[in-house]
Amino acid sequence: MKEALLEPLLRTMRLNKVLPTIKEFNNPRVLDIGCGWEAKLLKEISPYIAQGVGIDFKAPNIQTDKIRTFSYYFEPKWDSVNLHQSKNLHATQASVFNGGGGYAKCKSAL
Repeated sequence: MKEALLEPLLRTMRLNKVLPTIKEFNNPRVLDIGCGWEAKLLKEISPYIAQGVGIDFKAPNIQTDKIRTFSYYFEPKWDSVNLHQSKNLHATQASVFNGGGGYAKCKSAL
């Protein structure tokens, strides 16, 4: 699968955002929701983590000493009454895991 044109630049930006936070922890566990094809961000941070788990609808099965990936499609379950509230919640959750520095802070949830 060919990588999107801007993906290397965006991955570098995400790495620059999360790596300082990851380094604050001793052997953190990282959950990367939306890790993408080949879990490249997890591979780049692997020297700084104890374990990384990536979940994405297009992730191949990767099993190494530090990294595991799972292919899974999160199907939205929107109802018409709470559609607006659900979209706001989803956007908030995405900001935590998508470059918001929340990767390493999820250590206790793993």
